Amino acid sequence: MKESRGYRSPHRERQAQQTRRAILEAARKLFAEQGYAATPVTQIARHAGVSVPTLYASVGTKAELARRLVEFVNDEGGVAQNDARQRQATSAPELLRLNMHLVRELNERCGDIMRAVRSAAHTEPELAPVAAAGDAYHRDGEHEIARRLLEMKALRAGLSVEQAGAILSTLASSETIDQLVLREGWSYDEVEDWLVDSLSQLLLGRRAGRRKYAQ
Repeated sequence: MKESRGYRSPHRERQAQQTRRAILEAARKLFAEQGYAATPVTQIARHAGVSVPTLYASVGTKAELARRLVEFVNDEGGVAQNDARQRQATSAPELLRLNMHLVRELNERCGDIMRAVRSAAHTEPELAPVAAAGDAYHRDGEHEIARRLLEMKALRAGLSVEQAGAILSTLASSETIDQLVLREGWSYDEVEDWLVDSLSQLLLGRRAGRRKYAQ
């Protein structure tokens, strides 16, 4: 019996998803290790165990592959799970701690590919939208945290949501974390604790429950 024209085989769909994931994993590894410009599509296909035509059919061009890495990196960094925990937070200190844990996890697990994309975006025009999308995702997420702090009536007096969002997105940026970890030799545990303490002091009123950072 022939398949109807509109029928989509679950088995084929799973195979297609596995193929896309293998390609994204190969690209993520090679871009981080070698750089975007130095990684040809043929090498990505070889590492993924697929043909070049299959790679193009599954994910598109090399630039499109890089764009898809934004979502892939978020998955690898556990963003969805951490977002869910943040939505359940009932106090400002808890929300800040969960948010900084998300930032820490994302940078600890995926900092290498994030640095590779940012660096390549300066010389590869097709990567500029990818870097911009990552920056926008981070900024929008931190501004949403600022709005939630306002809803909790936890923001320090005189501080606007826009100011709080700017402080969050700047202090918790990948560039700041790279500076502390790669250049100053801090551990990710130390970075997470410092961010929580610093942001608590900068953003929260006393009623919200500031904490003392233990050196």
